Amino acid sequence: MQNDAATIDCPKATCQTSNPETHKFCQKCRAPLPRRYLWAVGKGLPVYKPGQIIADRYLRKSEQILLDTKPGFPPAVPEEIPEPIAAYLRLFPYRLHIPQVYGQLHPRSEGRQTPDIWLLEPAPVGLDSETVNLQLRPQLTIAWKNATAMRQMNWLWQIAQLWQPCSTENVASSLLNPELLRVEGPLVRLLHLQSDRTPATLGQLGQMWSQWVQTAKSPLAPFLDKLCQMLIEGRVRTGEHLVALLDRGLAICGQTQSRTYEIATRTDTGPSRRRNEDACYPVSGTNQSSATESLAIVCDGIGGHEGGNVASAIAIEAIRQRVKQLQSHSQDLEPQSLITELEESACAANDAISDRNNDEQRQGRQRMGTTLVMAFAKAHELYLTNIGDSRAYLISHNGCYQVTLDDDVATREVRLGYALYRDAVQQPAAGSLVQALGMAASGMLHPSVGRFVIDEDCLFLLCSDGLSDNDRVEQYWESEILPVLTGQTNVATAATRLIALGNSQNGHDNVTVGIVCCRVKENKNANITPELLLAQLDAADLPENTAGANQTALSTAPTQLVERPRRAGSPLPLLLLIAMLLGLPVLAYWLIPGVKEGVDPLIGRVPDSNPDPEPVTPVVDASVESLNVGSLIRIQNLAPEAVEGQTQLAQLLSQPGQPDIAGSVSAGSVVKVLRKQTTADRMSWLQLQVCWIPPRSRVNSAASQPQLAEREAAPVNNNTEQRLNSPTPQQTPVVKPSGKATTVEPVTRPPVRQNPIGWMAEEKVRSVALAIPDPKPEQVGECVQEPATSPAATTAPPPSAATPTPSASPQPSQQ
Repeated sequence: MQNDAATIDCPKATCQTSNPETHKFCQKCRAPLPRRYLWAVGKGLPVYKPGQIIADRYLRKSEQILLDTKPGFPPAVPEEIPEPIAAYLRLFPYRLHIPQVYGQLHPRSEGRQTPDIWLLEPAPVGLDSETVNLQLRPQLTIAWKNATAMRQMNWLWQIAQLWQPCSTENVASSLLNPELLRVEGPLVRLLHLQSDRTPATLGQLGQMWSQWVQTAKSPLAPFLDKLCQMLIEGRVRTGEHLVALLDRGLAICGQTQSRTYEIATRTDTGPSRRRNEDACYPVSGTNQSSATESLAIVCDGIGGHEGGNVASAIAIEAIRQRVKQLQSHSQDLEPQSLITELEESACAANDAISDRNNDEQRQGRQRMGTTLVMAFAKAHELYLTNIGDSRAYLISHNGCYQVTLDDDVATREVRLGYALYRDAVQQPAAGSLVQALGMAASGMLHPSVGRFVIDEDCLFLLCSDGLSDNDRVEQYWESEILPVLTGQTNVATAATRLIALGNSQNGHDNVTVGIVCCRVKENKNANITPELLLAQLDAADLPENTAGANQTALSTAPTQLVERPRRAGSPLPLLLLIAMLLGLPVLAYWLIPGVKEGVDPLIGRVPDSNPDPEPVTPVVDASVESLNVGSLIRIQNLAPEAVEGQTQLAQLLSQPGQPDIAGSVSAGSVVKVLRKQTTADRMSWLQLQVCWIPPRSRVNSAASQPQLAEREAAPVNNNTEQRLNSPTPQQTPVVKPSGKATTVEPVTRPPVRQNPIGWMAEEKVRSVALAIPDPKPEQVGECVQEPATSPAATTAPPPSAATPTPSASPQPSQQ
């Protein structure tokens, strides 16, 4: 897979010198050279041979691997994103396992237009940095027989974690295709996504896993055999249930290894700042080691002279106190309970900062806040919690991976399926934060918590954007961080060198790092038997087996037992009498001449001289059937207490349970059910498309849209001294520093559209919806045509990190 003639152009706009593919830095200006190997999918690829340049930019290295020879230029992106590609974007939080869309090719061969090619990143290849020999990562089925029982259990657990989100996007069959399942050390990675022709089931997953039982290591084999039978028989009914069973197995297998966690923290004001608004825990300069539980925190204060340093210090102390209480009983907590505790710790820090803001009567951009990234290690697991744009990276012998998502506008655009990441980061205000600690009530806060199973030596780097900006971690991890794992340096030295790197290569902000190095050894004293593992399945709290148990998603609404009331005498005669008494005034109002005309002015009714006719459609109460995907319903009685003359509006959310608003729907509107989804808190959501709005509501409804759009896309300022502030997340994005005092234009593509598509809780929909058994053509409206889909079901491009534009030339000694 080597091409000696391959060259890469320097990404600096003022240089663009061509360099050999083997070089790590530009031979002229010494800027880092990104080597982006991409996985190509599409019918147009076979036209080209290995060694050919496609679209004057991409070198075909092998059958489906391309090299971007001009990484300084943004890739081409589609005007509209087809649904198969949008699935990649909505799965952006799982990019550690699922590739993301880099860009699109519209190649021409011999003057003829060829079918489109989608580029996914990163390509699943191993790279020899010196010879640039590429090797495709092995299939899981091939690597399986040589892995330890802990590694095998880890792989199964990762697949189980992906099952529910992939099922929601109708790509779960990707996890049933051995050719697509690749491994990169401990990580499971997919080559690309495969659209489901029919719904994939957990029974099919059990059948595939059963083929691995024979080569499973002891003591895993009997456990896996029984688990496969449970899947095939339908006794495991959801992806979450499967994860819970594997968690029990991991807790036992994890005892076959012992772990030591080394922590080092450093923080520095930097060359451009007067004060340090960052904070870390343990205190800067600490070097410590633990064999049980470890905690590391990095916070980047927001608010400049208004108190960013105060906010970060408050967050550190609040979380430290909360986790200290948690550590006393964390061994007894199930993983999901521990995740909840960590989320509540972040919320406690948020409340502490918010209370300080309120006590000091800070409003708008005067409010102080902070980002947060926290690592909590427990036994065989490490939990990462983050809010804002401070990041965490996983570094192993196999590579460097960003494992947290920035809470900024660019990431939000990608997760909503609006833009590829490489395109989103080029938009104005792309780096503006959408949430941070201290800016709003905890009810509006959505911390992200990720879990990682530790089965080999690895390192987690926590850092503020003073280091991570301009892709400095991705550029220098091999020279500055990997030596910790190879034994060439220690965590304390690496932390100090990273501070110096951030100051020299960025230098626009404070720099803070926290390193958590995980050392794993075999525990020869562990006595783990197959019977002990099997007992974890026997002790599991399984639901009763019922028909259709192989479905991938079931209702999680709790069943309530309601006592039947005792039969009493019939109240019918009394009800009839009451109805007659109440009905007499109504009959008089409509039947006796002059009564209606005299009463109307007293109750404020004004005759409608030109009523706007609306189609009349019979409606019935919304039922289970009427809320199926594809059905049409009519929204009624949104707000019975609404002020007379005001249009009643209900908000559609961009994502289930998230505060971002996609649009609104008025009373009387007709909507179509597009999708259903159950979130981790067992709440059911419906994705709705507004098909038709009643004529009398259109003026008021349209008038409200600019206000919603304005809240989603307020102008921001990229001055580092004032990174934020907004009292509520619905008003103004948090401003992220860039080191340049430039005013950024508002977001040009707010998620509020004329005929919005958004999410509403199913419980809310049922309370306001009426089914339409026979809709009129005019009520179908915008929902006549189905969204266009791409014929290439397996081609989907992934977003990735922003194209680096180095502001300072590095001074490496190596090429």
